[in-house]
Amino acid sequence: MRKRGDNMQKFYFSVVLASAYLLSSCAEGGSIPGRLAKKPKGTVKTLKADNGDIIDCVDIYKQPAFDHPLMKNHTLQTTPSWRKYGAQRNNPILDSLFDISWRKNGGCAEGSIPIVRSVLSNRPIIRKNMSFFDPASYNQGHQYAVIFFNYGQASMQGGRATISQWDPSLARPADFSLSQIWITGGQSGTTNLQTIEAGWQKYPQRTGVNGPTFFVYWTANGYSGTGCYDLTCPGWVLTSSKYSPGMTLQSSAYGGQQIELAMDIKRDQSTGNWWLNLWGTPIGYWPPSIYNGGVLTSGADTLLWGGEILDSSGSDGFHTLTQMGSGHFPSEGYRKASYVQNIVYIDDSGNANGISQNQLSPTAPAPNCYNYQFQQGNSGQVYFFYGGPGCS
Repeated sequence: MRKRGDNMQKFYFSVVLASAYLLSSCAEGGSIPGRLAKKPKGTVKTLKADNGDIIDCVDIYKQPAFDHPLMKNHTLQTTPSWRKYGAQRNNPILDSLFDISWRKNGGCAEGSIPIVRSVLSNRPIIRKNMSFFDPASYNQGHQYAVIFFNYGQASMQGGRATISQWDPSLARPADFSLSQIWITGGQSGTTNLQTIEAGWQKYPQRTGVNGPTFFVYWTANGYSGTGCYDLTCPGWVLTSSKYSPGMTLQSSAYGGQQIELAMDIKRDQSTGNWWLNLWGTPIGYWPPSIYNGGVLTSGADTLLWGGEILDSSGSDGFHTLTQMGSGHFPSEGYRKASYVQNIVYIDDSGNANGISQNQLSPTAPAPNCYNYQFQQGNSGQVYFFYGGPGCS
């Protein structure tokens, strides 16, 4: 494995937010009118969560992923090759993180998967490009505090991290705030860029939920028409009957209990599927076929972790009180600032390796609004604290 090159500061990462139409629910500053989408094909049962979410239990073989033209001959993998077991079991940690009230009447049976019903509105999600390392004035409303790890060759097999969950305040329902992991391959800023993404996001205009939800994302061509959030388009394969993207998450308390999401994304070398595990439980995967022979068909070259906000006011993130992470600067430290820990990459042999601070490249284009700080834990592990209250 080669260390990151001297041109890391020229690494540009294009981000385009999926075009979508969603949801009706109360959020800071107002509500978003909408109507429920039709239930997905293959629905065998419909349930309702206490927060109003509608959960459709869908036949696992009729889920949206299999409508992708490159997935017509796909063979469903129900569990990673390195983990063999029978019926799915509840994970007590995940049960404490997710809103599982929809399961009180039995949940989804084995052989079916829970899909959170979309709500359609006339408010489109913004689509744009930007660069982490451009001056903040070019960000067109997006601000970041992130770290990069460059593997040096496109054969990395995954990554992991544990991120703290928060419920940041938004200045407007059309703003968002998120924390995530990116696994990327290909040249950024071009249609060769391919991504695997997962984390938590608060985005009422997309979800209609006045709180953070778990999400997955992908693109196969630099966000130029492929990919989407969650299961809103064909591609990502859900295998769990108990947990799903789009579900509401619990949040940490400032100065109190810290709620953490441990994510592990690893390529199954026997199938090529990129498996997502939450606290050790397989949830689903990104199949290699959706990358259509591109870099992520066989490996990745870059990992990223951190936070992002969208300021929809037009001030480019310089004059918004939308919070990133906990809404407090990283200098406040543990229990008060948002963080990423247990930062690991998976090498081309499938082995997990810790990452030292000098292997990471941080950036925060608007540090007076959102910043970062490295700290070491008691056992020497790296903590990446990030976030902030925004700028008035």
